[in-house]
Amino acid sequence: MVGITIYVSRLGNSNNLRLRDSEGDDPGNDDLITDVNVSDIITWIKDPRANSPAQPGDFPIECITNITKADSSLPKYRNSIPVLTADPTVSECSAIGTVLATSPGSGKFENYNIFYTLPGDTTIHQDDPQLRMR
Repeated sequence: MVGITIYVSRLGNSNNLRLRDSEGDDPGNDDLITDVNVSDIITWIKDPRANSPAQPGDFPIECITNITKADSSLPKYRNSIPVLTADPTVSECSAIGTVLATSPGSGKFENYNIFYTLPGDTTIHQDDPQLRMR
C-alpha cells in the first residue's frame, strides 16, 4: 500500500485542468493516467506549485468539490471498471480514496470525474482522468 497524490491546477488562465501525480506522471495537461496498486490510498489536492516558478503559467483552482466514478454506460467511458472501492471522500477542497484490495487485472482502468471551481467563479467544472492498475 502506497500513498499517491494527484495535484490539481488549471492550464493557464483557462477552465481546463492541469494534472500531475506524485509518481512522476506529468503530461502538462489533463491527460493524466495514474498507475496504482491494490490498496493504494489516493489523495487529490490543489497543486501547491500552481503559479510558482516551478510551474509558471498554471493557475490554482479554487476548490475540488467532488470526485465520482464515471458512468461506464456512456460510450466515452466504455471498458472503464471499478478500481476504487467507492467514490472518494471530499473534505476541505481535497479528496481521498482507496484502490480495491483485489486487482481486477493489470491494465484495467477506471475513468473518474473531478468536479472543481475556479477563483471568482461559482460554476462547477469537471474533467475525467483515469486510474490504471499496475
